[in-house]
Amino acid sequence: MTDLTTLAARLPVAHADYDQLTVARLSGRHTQALAEACVFAASHVKPWLGTALCPVTPAAVRKFIDDAEHKKDAGYGITYLMMDGQRCLGMGFINYIHPVHYTANLGFWIRPDACGKGLAVALCKSLTKLAFSQMQLHRLELFIEPANKASMKVAQKLGAQPEGLCRKRIFGRDAYLYALLAED
Repeated sequence: MTDLTTLAARLPVAHADYDQLTVARLSGRHTQALAEACVFAASHVKPWLGTALCPVTPAAVRKFIDDAEHKKDAGYGITYLMMDGQRCLGMGFINYIHPVHYTANLGFWIRPDACGKGLAVALCKSLTKLAFSQMQLHRLELFIEPANKASMKVAQKLGAQPEGLCRKRIFGRDAYLYALLAED
């Protein structure tokens, strides 16, 4: 299994509309930018991902970053932010990394004022490349609630294959399972 602490701090991202667009590994230097993004995104993110992945106060963001560092060190998962200069546009994460089967979950959110511009697809493509080329994962899974049509579109644009409905899978609610394989 790959040591998550050795993964790149920045990932390549291709998007024509942003000159300073980067995908940066979450760190303490992102506290203010993430807090601002979460304030704008909280009501947009909460229905699908709850509140844990979108902390809105500086103290909650610092705790989130500390927790993410511990999870990275433990091999549980890694979090990246989509940044436009110093402005956070969203978050992507690879978590629930299985050390035997080399599978993991892929998740993301984009702040509402940046939605509809292909940023979620660009972010997920960067994370997918990281997962398959550097982490040597075989499979990434996306769990998406039936009403979350925007995330289903992202999964389809990524080439993820729908595999079925998982009952009571996330937050006690049903979710569609989409999967990406390294060889896809």
